[in-house]
Amino acid sequence: MKNSIKLFTGITIAALILVIANTLLYRLPQLSSATDNFVYPLWLVYLFFFGFTVIILAVLLKISVKNKEQVGYAFLFLTALKMAASYFMARPILTKTIDDPTEKINFFAVFILFLAIEAYYTARLLNNK
Repeated sequence: MKNSIKLFTGITIAALILVIANTLLYRLPQLSSATDNFVYPLWLVYLFFFGFTVIILAVLLKISVKNKEQVGYAFLFLTALKMAASYFMARPILTKTIDDPTEKINFFAVFILFLAIEAYYTARLLNNK
């Protein structure tokens, strides 16, 4: 229980640092107008991926207590669900007619960052068998 609180605290702190850094990045004069045409605000994209990360890791922690051999399969299944949900969220971004790729790059960079966090903690769970 203590380790899971430490885990979720670390993920929350990492997510806050990432969203603050990303917001500050778009405050630079060269990028300040890029967010004007975003379909989703930055905080919503981060909240979406943070929510999925918390749910995935909570399920993986629960599975690791009951059946450690299934953690890897559960990670793959839950990541596939997250990718499907991300696709449906990203469809308006992908079909935008504006030529600026900033929002696409940002969306997929955030996706990869949170996927890396999930993969890191899943690897730690698998190595603690």
